[in-house]
Amino acid sequence: MVASLHTSLDAPVGQAASIAAAQVLTGEALRAIVAERMKQVDQHGRDVIRDQQTNEAPDLPLAAASYLNAVINQMTGITEAARDVTRPDPMTWPWDDQFWKPEDPRANLVKAAALIWAAIDWLDHAPATTEADRG
Repeated sequence: MVASLHTSLDAPVGQAASIAAAQVLTGEALRAIVAERMKQVDQHGRDVIRDQQTNEAPDLPLAAASYLNAVINQMTGITEAARDVTRPDPMTWPWDDQFWKPEDPRANLVKAAALIWAAIDWLDHAPATTEADRG
């Protein structure tokens, strides 16, 4: 089954205030993030249901933070040792090291963004006692 994306003028997509804002929705960055999230779901089986069953609440944002930390090290590390991102940050990486797959800074930002998206999905589908629990 192939999913399709439909938008309407009632959706936020149709409410872009400018051409520049609308172009963000078709830009390379957003396409890369969407593709990474689709890869998480289609190739790794990390859909909302599985994430709810197998992840603790902070796992996804912690994983995103690990990739963000890698980007910070890659872009601002003073020494080569600081730029070495071959191993995950032990303070933030929630899973086995075998799942750590760093790349260049842009790819790591895309992975972080897709993990943040997954974390938002996790929260959106988590049972909550009240709306205030969701933020």
